[in-house]
Amino acid sequence: MNKTEYLKRLSDELGHMPYGDVKDIIQSIEEHFDEGLGEGRSEEEIAASLGDPKELANEFKDGAKFNQIMKKRKRMADSFKGPDGRGRIFVIVFNAFVGIECWLVLLAAVIAAFMFLAADLGIIGVLVASMIMGKITEFLVPCIFLVLTLVCVAIFLVALVILGVKYYAKGLKSYIRWNKHVWNYGLGED
Repeated sequence: MNKTEYLKRLSDELGHMPYGDVKDIIQSIEEHFDEGLGEGRSEEEIAASLGDPKELANEFKDGAKFNQIMKKRKRMADSFKGPDGRGRIFVIVFNAFVGIECWLVLLAAVIAAFMFLAADLGIIGVLVASMIMGKITEFLVPCIFLVLTLVCVAIFLVALVILGVKYYAKGLKSYIRWNKHVWNYGLGED
């Protein structure tokens, strides 16, 4: 991939960042290409040393600066000459015995919270309908307290489900990115 193609793909991946930040990032990458060309390297070699534009864009989105990213890449290049096999074995073993089970437990907790929410709303509906029809007149005060308690529990569970789904998705995305990194670069310093 040449300089123009690389910068176009990187710019596309950085699309949702503020314009000024994207402009600064693209300028830094152009300067890196110019320095590399001055040292006699080809555009393709420089693009390969920068890595996949999508991964580079993700690092910039995570708040890393260009110099930090390049130091990290140099350290990785010095310490690894491709995946060493240990990283892949680690990913397989870790996911088989720990990772997948943890994510399934978290998913089950989110689903359980949703089911408790549905049950609470169903009980509230039955109690309100019974009060309207006049079937629970002698237990009116305890039923009102039960309904209020269930409403509070339902509100708590709604918040729990919303946050659970949001952070489950974010955590899973980060976890998958970490797995890809270990799979591709092996174990070692970050």
